[in-house]
Amino acid sequence: MKMKAITATIAIVLMFFGVQAQSEGIPNVVGFNHLLVSEVLGEERGVQIYLPPSYQDSDKTYPVVYVLDAQRFFLHVVSLSRSFQQFQLAPEFIIVGIKNSYPGRFQHFGEGKENFKGFLQDELMAYVNQNFRTNGENLLFGWEYGGSFAFHMMKDQPTLFNAYLIASPYPIFDAIDDLDTSSSLETQLYFSVSPDEYDVRNSTEKLNEKLASNPIEGLEWKYFEFELEEHRSTGYPTLYHGLRDYFKYYQEFETNNLQKFISAGGMEYALNHAQERAKRYGFEPELSLWSRFTIVRSAMRADDFYHFETLLHTLDKNAFLRELLENRDYAVSQFAAFYEKNNRFREAVELYDLLLKKYPDSESLLIKKRSAQSKRQ
Repeated sequence: MKMKAITATIAIVLMFFGVQAQSEGIPNVVGFNHLLVSEVLGEERGVQIYLPPSYQDSDKTYPVVYVLDAQRFFLHVVSLSRSFQQFQLAPEFIIVGIKNSYPGRFQHFGEGKENFKGFLQDELMAYVNQNFRTNGENLLFGWEYGGSFAFHMMKDQPTLFNAYLIASPYPIFDAIDDLDTSSSLETQLYFSVSPDEYDVRNSTEKLNEKLASNPIEGLEWKYFEFELEEHRSTGYPTLYHGLRDYFKYYQEFETNNLQKFISAGGMEYALNHAQERAKRYGFEPELSLWSRFTIVRSAMRADDFYHFETLLHTLDKNAFLRELLENRDYAVSQFAAFYEKNNRFREAVELYDLLLKKYPDSESLLIKKRSAQSKRQ
């Protein structure tokens, strides 16, 4: 196979308008353009590749997210990756955007899908793996006809990608019958629809019902119904929620709802998250201080004193408080206020005393302690 890559930066030039121009603007470079000569397709294919900020200064390997219809979705995935990094929601990943022009995309994703599969697997993925530090973890996103293509790819080669994210897939209605529920599919599937996509919804509901009634061994899947979206917009939330869920163990455990926490399995659920996080990404297998605080905080937000006290003791209350006092003393103050709210004035005074040892000159803490003491009497 002959293949050449012509790289050029993708530049978005910011233009500033005014009575008098102060600057011509500075290019905002987002990745590189690569031109691949495809023997399978018999044409040149433009692809966009974005490398994470740490790529040049490290020897790490990275997952790869392949994005069909890059002319629409490439920049969105780049934006998501940067946001995920800022909030530590996902590891860094390489993004490969595959441009698909109209009307050719309908041929490539429809009658010509077998050739396009060959291009994707044998040429593009091979090129990316040969030229960049990839770790063998691959995800594929497609919308509409691209979603249909991704569904067929999953059906025929489920292990080629670790996850398939398909938004408003069309057409897949008849192909769902060919999905072998007796086989094993070691991959993850996320698919979505919006309210008024009549033909598309018929397909996604059929797929949802089939997977729910005949679970496929090894397949993890989620069905998103985006009530506020439309056909043209489902790709964007599908990417956000699909990527967030796929990388869910990267984020340190956090809960903001007591009932959801309990329904999910409570402390066992939280500990399992920490252990999976350690296994997949090398973090410590214990719950972080932040994780433990959010667990107790969820009981305070629910105004549930029983679970507040129970969870504190489950987390080794005295040791937990000492650690909080050293690193997150505002939490100790919140606990004291919650004790006081529930007429547990002795415990509130004890916590205010701990805080006053750290901040002996704090007038506000002294006032709070005296208030709790007066209520106790």
